Amino acid sequence: MNKEKYFLEKYLKPCADVNEQFPLEIGDDCAIISSSEDLLISSDNSVINVHFPSTLDPYFIAYRALAVAASDIIAMGAYPDGYLLNITIPEPSDEWFKQFSNGISDFNDDFGTNLIGGDLTKGQLNISVTVFGKKSKKIIKRNGAKVDDDIYISNKLGLGKKGFELYNKQILDLPNQYLKPKLLSKECIEAINPFLNSAIDVSDGLLLDLNRICDQSQKGAVLTIHDDVCINSIDDVVAGDDYVLLFTCAAKHSKAIRKILPNSIRLGNITEEKEILVTDKEGKNMNFEKLGWDSF
Repeated sequence: MNKEKYFLEKYLKPCADVNEQFPLEIGDDCAIISSSEDLLISSDNSVINVHFPSTLDPYFIAYRALAVAASDIIAMGAYPDGYLLNITIPEPSDEWFKQFSNGISDFNDDFGTNLIGGDLTKGQLNISVTVFGKKSKKIIKRNGAKVDDDIYISNKLGLGKKGFELYNKQILDLPNQYLKPKLLSKECIEAINPFLNSAIDVSDGLLLDLNRICDQSQKGAVLTIHDDVCINSIDDVVAGDDYVLLFTCAAKHSKAIRKILPNSIRLGNITEEKEILVTDKEGKNMNFEKLGWDSF
């Protein structure tokens, strides 16, 4: 048995389940997705020394890569059902794949999702995930923000940054939003879906991701950054790696939002003017040298 088949059969195939939606066992040229509903599809790359350090445990490489990709499905008001997983690795080993597959299995258990296929090849370590999810009540896009919409985040900013700092100090206690990103539950996203006009996950930084909503919606925003928004410092606003949900909705839905997401924080409003104004709690303008993380 060649190495590729060995690692696929021993470690990855056990992470995949055949079911009504994904009726074909791993091993063919393609996966089959059986669905009469709209499917949302997103892909994401996790590259060594860019998206995760070379010293990171393979368990966390797997879990983190899958969570980062799944977060995009959640940001559009749906939930991940299955995913394709492409692994490029320089020197595969049983120990590496054992830990990596444990991360896959725990992610599947936590989010009720399933590995349905992919590819394995030799090269610089890179994990590429293509994730699928069925449309919920409606598809939430970035271009739906309306003037006077309230702007919310589903939780405080800075948890990803703090988790990375703890990892660098070799403090591996869980929960840790960097190592094992916690995403909104299926129950939460299905409950909140009808109230949202636009949404995005905060992966690259609040201001950069809000700017993407405003660009797509041809709107602006007024934000107030106060102590409850960040867990540590104002740098949390642009740090990214939080994977909280940033969304807009009509003010009349505030009570429902608070009930579904009790940790959510209202930041401000969408405006007609196509600019983002950020103030502190005293109303003074705040300026940032950068809006968020840039891959290049």
